[in-house]
Amino acid sequence: MRCSFWPHICKVFHVLEVSPTKFNYSQTILTVTTMKSVFRISSITCIVLVMLLGLSDLKAQEGLYFGGSIGPSFVNKKIADLDLADIKIDGNDLAYKIYAGYKLPAFLAFEAGYRNLGKISDDIAEHNSAGWDLNAKANLSLGPLQLFGKAGAFFNNIKVTFQDPIHPDINKNNTKFMFGFGAGLNIERLGIRAEWESLDINKDSKVSMLTAGITYRLAGGN
Repeated sequence: MRCSFWPHICKVFHVLEVSPTKFNYSQTILTVTTMKSVFRISSITCIVLVMLLGLSDLKAQEGLYFGGSIGPSFVNKKIADLDLADIKIDGNDLAYKIYAGYKLPAFLAFEAGYRNLGKISDDIAEHNSAGWDLNAKANLSLGPLQLFGKAGAFFNNIKVTFQDPIHPDINKNNTKFMFGFGAGLNIERLGIRAEWESLDINKDSKVSMLTAGITYRLAGGN
C-alpha cells in the first residue's frame, strides 16, 4: 500500500532541491557541524562584548564617591556587667551610615564611614552602638549592574545604660572584623545600592545591618 505521506515528503525535498532517493547524509552532518561552530563563535563573541562593556564601565566608575544608607540593625549579644552576670541584648532598630570611597582603575575600592546602629532597650538596659569603619571593597561590574563584597575593621563604641541606677553604665571601645556583600546599579554619576554587613560575629555576639541607599560619584574616568 502506498504511503499517503510520500507526496508531502517529496515536496519538502523539492524545496530543498535534494532528491529523496539520493539524500546526502555526509552533507547533512557537515551542515550541522558548521551550525554548531557558528553558534560557538557567536557565544564567544557575545561573552567578549559583555566583558568589554564591563571593563568600559569599570573605567567610567573610577574616582571619588560618597553615599549614605539606612535600614534595620540586628543585635543579639551577651554583655557581662561588673557583677559578672550575663546581660542578654536582643533586638533591632533603625540604623544609618554615611561613607566615602575611592574606586581604583581595577576592580578594587576603599571605603571609610561612620555608622550608628540605633538604640535597643528593654526593662534592664539600653544598648547603643556607633563607630567608624574602614574596609576594602571588591567589585564585579556587569554593565551598569555591580556586585561587590567587602571586608575591613569596625571601630566601635558601645554604651549600655542600665535602668537600675545601682548598676554603673558601660562605655567601652573595641575593634571588630567586619564583612559584607551587596549589589548596586549605576546610572551616570548616581548609583543605588543594597547590602548586608556583619559587624561582629562570635558565639556570644551577632551584630549586623541590612541597608539600602544612594551613592554619588564626584570624579572619574571618561
